[in-house]
Amino acid sequence: MMKRTLLALLAVAGIGAAPARAEWPERPVTVVVPYPPGGNNDILARLLAPVVERNLGQPLVIDNRGGGGGTIGAGMASRADADGYTLLFADIGVLAIAPHLFARLPYRNDSFTPVIRLTEVSLLVGVPPRSPYQDIAGLLAAARARPGQLTFATPGNGTAGHLATQMLMSLSGTQMVHVPYRGSGPAQIDLLAGTVDLLIDGTLLPAVTQGTARALAVTGPSRSPFTPDLPTVAEAGVTNYNFLSWHGVVAPRGTPEAAIQRLNNAYNAAIADPAVQDRARQLGLPLKGGSAAEFAAFIESERAKMGPLVQASGARVE
Repeated sequence: MMKRTLLALLAVAGIGAAPARAEWPERPVTVVVPYPPGGNNDILARLLAPVVERNLGQPLVIDNRGGGGGTIGAGMASRADADGYTLLFADIGVLAIAPHLFARLPYRNDSFTPVIRLTEVSLLVGVPPRSPYQDIAGLLAAARARPGQLTFATPGNGTAGHLATQMLMSLSGTQMVHVPYRGSGPAQIDLLAGTVDLLIDGTLLPAVTQGTARALAVTGPSRSPFTPDLPTVAEAGVTNYNFLSWHGVVAPRGTPEAAIQRLNNAYNAAIADPAVQDRARQLGLPLKGGSAAEFAAFIESERAKMGPLVQASGARVE
């Protein structure tokens, strides 16, 4: 009787009982952005962070780890503990293009668990403000008349802009000269100066709005709500053309499902926030959202789509 009474008293006092498991997250969450500050990945990660922080009850620490076309930061994130405290702010380059572009990667296709797809970005087909080409038809007619003489800028070999231009050339039977840069910023500077004839990129909207660049079309399957007067490349006469860039969040493989679901909910809430939507609209970044399972299926389909484009572009990183 005394033993049972003592155990009951200990239980009431909480002595000898297993400690209650704290709910995730108990501390700040690191978000690895595998590119330098200032690009769309970095801007979007920081734009969404305040709303995600409110929903999680913990700060997000944005950690920029540029290099290797995003692969260095992705490799670092893949080796982090799968406890929900390290995320990768990924994109089409890291998750869909790099597996075909690089001979060796510091991560595998199955190194990550998808959390959420964040954007669906239709790139702008841009020309210098004083370009003689008024539409896609005029640009491609000039490319056919002078094969190998028109130039196109890209943020680098194997980037989304490179493959979007490769798709344009493949479907239109044209050939232009590739001029790769170290990022969208330098490529855009030379486009505005008229040094190159063409740049297909996702960062051109501010320049187009300001009149320092001119857009001929958008690369997606439908017109962009940000530039409703611009036709799609397919509408402009290049049948079957459809290229979208995108961003998303993934976590190291094995991250607990409860953490994945909370993160998915928090990022979906950020995407629905009116202030976030307004700023994303100014930046030309259409927000997407959805479930982790939907993002997983999307990544697989994009990897399959990018393989032939990388091969046709001739881009390869040993």
